[in-house]
Amino acid sequence: MTDSMRINRYLALCGFGSRRAVENLILAGVVTVDGETVRDLGRQVSEGAKVKVEGKPAKPPAEHEYVLLHKPAGYLCSATDPFGRPTIYDLLPEKFRKLHYVGRLDFNSRGLLILTNDGGLTHTLLHPSSAIHRTYKVWTRKPMTEKELLRLSKGVDIGEEELALPVSLKELDDHVEIVLREGKNREIRRMLEVLDHKVVDLQRIRFGGLGLGDLPEAEFRHLSAPEIARLHGKKAK
Repeated sequence: MTDSMRINRYLALCGFGSRRAVENLILAGVVTVDGETVRDLGRQVSEGAKVKVEGKPAKPPAEHEYVLLHKPAGYLCSATDPFGRPTIYDLLPEKFRKLHYVGRLDFNSRGLLILTNDGGLTHTLLHPSSAIHRTYKVWTRKPMTEKELLRLSKGVDIGEEELALPVSLKELDDHVEIVLREGKNREIRRMLEVLDHKVVDLQRIRFGGLGLGDLPEAEFRHLSAPEIARLHGKKAK
């Protein structure tokens, strides 16, 4: 840790989730710094400060873990579900339950999912300014025409003043490969709904410089040192 950092980044480093999640904790008044309740999102945390969340000490992990999971369809990216649906953590050992996922895949989507307790890396990978490319294979109920692919390549309005503009599109034998910069909520499904296409299968195969490879569905593995270095934007030693 540097001499000081903003409270929201500190909590993310401690593994309390996304920026929005940690900001909600702060605004709820359950975060204290040296015994003082903090609601200021810009509050700086100095090295050595005693930070607590709901009365429990919050400290960045001594070591970071990085895991790649091949998420199957029919699993939620969530720690729990009030309706009893299976979650990605049902596929992982108990010790990985404190890892948070980087870039949600919806219930019916499958593919590459990174999990880590490195909050700083998570924040960097998901921040729009990083523009990390995500690559997806997409199968639709009916084939897409060249005219529709051209329209997609120019961007489509998916509502709420959001324009979905793919980085690239590639038509393959039985599916389309789509590369996105951000991966907004259900972005590909919403894009294709505009063109009256229904997605029947969606698989993420790449996130930044990390590929899914031949990892079987529902299986996981630890990332290698070179893969971790690539995610951090560094060259492996």
